[in-house]
Amino acid sequence: MLKRIACQSCLLAAVISASVLSYPGSACAADGVDTRSKLTVQATADSKVAPDSVTLRFAIESREEKVTDAAQKTSEQIAQVVQFLKDQGIEAKDIRTESIVLSPIYPQGQKGQYSKQRSSMQASQGLSDLFGDSTPQRATQTEAPQPSVRDELQQNQPIGFSASRQLTIMVRNIKQFETVYTGILERGVNSIAGIQWLNSDQVQHRRAARIKAIAAAREKANDMAGALDAKVARVLSVQETSRGSDPFSNSMQLFGTESSGNSIEAGLMTLSASVQVVFELSDTEFENE
Repeated sequence: MLKRIACQSCLLAAVISASVLSYPGSACAADGVDTRSKLTVQATADSKVAPDSVTLRFAIESREEKVTDAAQKTSEQIAQVVQFLKDQGIEAKDIRTESIVLSPIYPQGQKGQYSKQRSSMQASQGLSDLFGDSTPQRATQTEAPQPSVRDELQQNQPIGFSASRQLTIMVRNIKQFETVYTGILERGVNSIAGIQWLNSDQVQHRRAARIKAIAAAREKANDMAGALDAKVARVLSVQETSRGSDPFSNSMQLFGTESSGNSIEAGLMTLSASVQVVFELSDTEFENE
């Protein structure tokens, strides 16, 4: 009985060993190293399409002596711009506030002076001396007394304040864009931070570019394999290598004035797709033997 069980165990081990050695997808040596011949190619394809809508990012900045005056002036100008946009048929869902910024304005060359002076004072006196926690050393005849931190805070005062708001709008009728653009400039917009042309069917156009890139990769692989007296056997992996980009990366930075009378041309959008494909190669001469 024990002898028969031992024989069955040997037979089972032999079957398992044979199945591992004959596995059709295995091309690895005993030490686990992949011995397959591979060819890696990269390809990029473009699809050009005319835009049918546009997204614009802009801002209004006001500078006043008092922070409340600056904030109020910016708010009033933004209200006028938003009302104008609604009068042009831009829906509320297509108007978004991106940021609200309030910041002090210092005299030229003064901002940052406090931190430099404080570092110099710390090196010579120490933090306890700066805040009056210990008796200050008596100034010598050749050294002037160092100002305290409170004195520096009193001297480093802003001369005004800046208030700005940034908005993003979508103009779904591209023929209306130039009218909208001119209108917001007339109502106080003094910073254009970005423009992005869009197409309502750009997903399909990008898909077409991706298919073109795959076809270009296969064509390149066949050319390279032929030059090596080999041929493409199959695809091992495919990876899309297109990087995400800032939708306003190709934007224009216009601060202040804008020349009038020039029409804004949309041109054609370029939708790109890049892929990296790894092919397995087979030796032509080996297969012919």
